[in-house]
Amino acid sequence: MCTSGVPSDPFGRDGVASVWETTWTEYASRSEAIRDSLRDFFTTYEWESGPDTVQHGSIVIVHDHHVDGIADDLQRVQHEMADIVTSVQHIHLSHDACMETLVVEGPGSAITDLANRLRALGGVRQVKVVVVED
Repeated sequence: MCTSGVPSDPFGRDGVASVWETTWTEYASRSEAIRDSLRDFFTTYEWESGPDTVQHGSIVIVHDHHVDGIADDLQRVQHEMADIVTSVQHIHLSHDACMETLVVEGPGSAITDLANRLRALGGVRQVKVVVVED
């Protein structure tokens, strides 16, 4: 337990209870909040435990567009994995940063491989993978 009102471990018993009490009120009911939480948990679990199961989702990449060759590297990897990349959107976040969102569909292992290949590129600042249930 803590003395400042903020739990020392946000994922410990006190922390989860505190976050739960402030978050679930944004839902129409507690049941809806629990249902959303469980859906997210099981979707992530299925993706991580079913590498051969076809998954749907997106990969969001933030990169520094001033790094030499980053655009070519991103495009090369996307073309090499064209069997799972169904769509790409590119936007400018700032003078230095761009964000690309890749819509993906394929085996969980291929999506993981693509995300890891993108993370390894110089100039890539962040990669986030989101899978959804169909």
